[in-house]
Amino acid sequence: MKKSKFLLLGLLTLLMAPLGWGLSGFPNLSTFLQLDNFTSVWSLIGLEFGFVVGFIMILLTNIGSESASISAQITIIQSLQLTVVELLFLSICAGFGEEILFRLFIQQWFHPLIAAVFFVAIHGYINPKDWSTTKYGLMVLLFIIAISYALKPLGIWFCIFAHISYDFVLFYYWSKIARFL
Repeated sequence: MKKSKFLLLGLLTLLMAPLGWGLSGFPNLSTFLQLDNFTSVWSLIGLEFGFVVGFIMILLTNIGSESASISAQITIIQSLQLTVVELLFLSICAGFGEEILFRLFIQQWFHPLIAAVFFVAIHGYINPKDWSTTKYGLMVLLFIIAISYALKPLGIWFCIFAHISYDFVLFYYWSKIARFL
């Protein structure tokens, strides 16, 4: 896959945000995005939470067969030779776009557990024929359940920043590990 295609996929992921807003009936944008809470302390705590869980995932996926389950993703990230700015761009696109669509739209229709399982499943992390992928998916599911339940008490920006920092930690690590092996 070419780098430009991969970055375009990131941009398309970002477009999930206006899709979620539109499917929600185009409510007042400031209210929908909870812009009053953007600079809340919970946004920073979300950022920290995502970093911590990302580092835990790195540790857990380097034990046993879990690293094999994500080797295709790692190979793609490494082959693209993405810059730190590009990794951050992709993390922001996924974190913002997916959280708006899943937390502010899908989760309003389905229980947080159902929305979380759906999120993990569409990422391909639940595979009845591949237990190592499913184990990885269950680890991801715990993170997604945590941010799903955090939405109401902590706000969408906690969820967005947690997702961004989690993705960035993993993307950055995956882009660099080939150089250390």
